Amino acid sequence: MGEGERETWTTEEFGSSHAGAVGVLLADDTVPAPVVFLNSSGSDSRSVSEWTIYDGEPHGGPRAAALRWVCSCAWTGPGHTIDWDEIADREAEVAGGGLASACYGDWDTHIGEVARSAVPVPETISGLLDQLEQEIEKLGKDASAGRGTCGAPSGGARCTVRVLAGP
Repeated sequence: MGEGERETWTTEEFGSSHAGAVGVLLADDTVPAPVVFLNSSGSDSRSVSEWTIYDGEPHGGPRAAALRWVCSCAWTGPGHTIDWDEIADREAEVAGGGLASACYGDWDTHIGEVARSAVPVPETISGLLDQLEQEIEKLGKDASAGRGTCGAPSGGARCTVRVLAGP
């Protein structure tokens, strides 16, 4: 989904596996890099990819040609062209809010498709996965305590877990 600070949306059901945000496309259909802002002391910086920063102004990023919704699963929505003549001197966040809302609608449709295609995990398998997670955590704690129970030398913290499928 790209790096940099920006507003994201999630659902309770899918959490961060389907986190979405308004993304930006440039005129050549490429995705711009995040805009880096240096701290006044120069010792720290912030990386920002919020769509409103791509307004072509000197303090921001290159001018966006379109907005589209992007999802952490790599899905992207269709581009919605920005009419900069219509936006004129108004703030991009206010003037482009309708396009951002259209992008959110695209993501909402995507989430609906994901929900319809999701297969619920049977309770028995869910319980086994929980148990496996607890056992792996125990192995990690034993290894970090210097017990070497993962097959690594004492003090080692390398464990390998293999999941095998049936024939």
